[in-house]
Amino acid sequence: MKKWGIPVGSAVNRVIKKLISSGYAGQERFFVDKSFVRFLVPSLLSNLSLAFGGVADCLVVGNKIGLNGLSAISLGIPVYLFYNIISYSFSIGGAVHYESLMAKGKHEEANELFGNILRFLIICYLVTVAAGLLFLPQFLRALGADPEYEAVYSIATRYVRAQLICVPVMFCQGPLYYFVYGDGAPKRAAAALMISNFIDIILNYVFVIRLNMGAEGSVWSTAIGAAFCLLICGSYVTGKRGTLRFVTGKKFKFDFHILISSGRTGFSSSVQYLYQFITVLCANMLLINICGPVGVAVFDVVYNLSLFFAAVADSIGMTLQPMVSTYMAARDSEAVKRTVNLSKRYGSILAILVMLGLCIFATPLCTVFGLTGEGGTLGPYAVRVYCIGILPSLWNQIAVYYLQTTKHERNALIVQTLRLFVFYAVLMFAFAAFAAKYFWFALPVSELLTLIYVLLVMRKGETSEISKNSNQRVFSAYVGNGAILSDIVEKIQSTCDEWNCTVQQSYYCSLVTEEICAAILSDAKENNREDILIKITLVADDDGFTLHLMDNSYEFNPFDVVCDDDPAELGIAIVKKKAKEFFYRRYQGFNTLVVILA
Repeated sequence: MKKWGIPVGSAVNRVIKKLISSGYAGQERFFVDKSFVRFLVPSLLSNLSLAFGGVADCLVVGNKIGLNGLSAISLGIPVYLFYNIISYSFSIGGAVHYESLMAKGKHEEANELFGNILRFLIICYLVTVAAGLLFLPQFLRALGADPEYEAVYSIATRYVRAQLICVPVMFCQGPLYYFVYGDGAPKRAAAALMISNFIDIILNYVFVIRLNMGAEGSVWSTAIGAAFCLLICGSYVTGKRGTLRFVTGKKFKFDFHILISSGRTGFSSSVQYLYQFITVLCANMLLINICGPVGVAVFDVVYNLSLFFAAVADSIGMTLQPMVSTYMAARDSEAVKRTVNLSKRYGSILAILVMLGLCIFATPLCTVFGLTGEGGTLGPYAVRVYCIGILPSLWNQIAVYYLQTTKHERNALIVQTLRLFVFYAVLMFAFAAFAAKYFWFALPVSELLTLIYVLLVMRKGETSEISKNSNQRVFSAYVGNGAILSDIVEKIQSTCDEWNCTVQQSYYCSLVTEEICAAILSDAKENNREDILIKITLVADDDGFTLHLMDNSYEFNPFDVVCDDDPAELGIAIVKKKAKEFFYRRYQGFNTLVVILA
């Protein structure tokens, strides 16, 4: 049997044993904390690489072409934002629903959802790209490109045309990345995105600096890098390395209901790109009137440097969402609380590091981007003002991610609308009316005002989702660290009595739990696994009982046991007959099993 565990006697193993031996709270932290780090590290690396890729475009173009190139890139930002609205709405929302279905053992429905999302996005991309290329001059004027500034307009024309041509390749990354990530393969997804952005950075230099391909060279480099991401994530699906599959043929059914549901869930996150689309257009037009191309160029630099904080916020969100979605499906309120607290702690530390880095190195960073003269003075000032809003922005976004994952899309949308549209748009024009230097305070002040709203209203009203789950019929226990299986089985029987279950229901619940846990413990003993810990969660609802099991042993599916005449395996054979459905998967280094009893 292949062993995925940690070598006995290692420092990490000693820490694990200490956590397991620290009682119920320590046992709960063991599973949650380890999963959190396993999600956070690859997502942080991949998002930082994405930020570096975005900054590389601005950096290379700024140094090669100057302020005109930076201005043209800034005018093209709304194109990326528009497609991010479509991609992230369905990719993030779809991934949340996918993870919830997988946690409930409904893998066929989960794969149908993935197929619907991917096909729908491809159709949207092709239709909108064709319209954009057909009406390119009108589209450019809508973006704020003014033929009066001939040099900027010419660069923007070539740049936006290249963007539209490359859209299907660049934005199919979204669904593949998020679904592979949510399928329990964050390392694979992170590696795909990191390789994609590494290739983008290298080719950016080659195309723009060495081959003089202009600003559009940065688009072609991004598209080629994206193609590698598609290949890596696509091979994960076609190679059947996880549970995610491309559903084809007669098995596939186009379902508009699941598309609408996924889009509604994800829109509360992707709406930020809609608001940015509008506010960037307004900012570009406002700045070009009060500061000229210099103001637009500085805005582009600030926007690109903000990608480093966006990488932190997105990483925290990508860590929180699959974990909370999984724990909500299992009605595990303590794990949900722990995940949210870890998100606040790790997110704040990382955000402070980004804030300090940008504040300290604002001047040299702006110089590297090619801002000189008036731009060299305005740039560092604008960057430092932006940093004021970093921490409030993080806390606001954590609130959005949590509300979105717990299906409170309307309230998540309110928070996003306040911070990125209502407050920001009003303050942008109000501050700019006094003086150009006050324009940059609009974003941090809007984040602070939104945070006040979140603290006064949202926290009180919507964290009730956790307490609501705690009032449902849920039994949780751990086997390991001296906890005897027979004692846990007796507690299940007494709990079923408290729930007014029938004798038959009580018998089935205790039997299934005892037999599966015994099989897991037996396999662990055979493979010399001493620090075994099994988390048991039994949920009772109107449809029956659902048993969720998670353990830290080597890869082992109890239902793969061959049940012949061996008395030790007879119990598993009985469980197979009594269970309505069962689903096993290796998820984030743990064995997870869902058993549905009628």
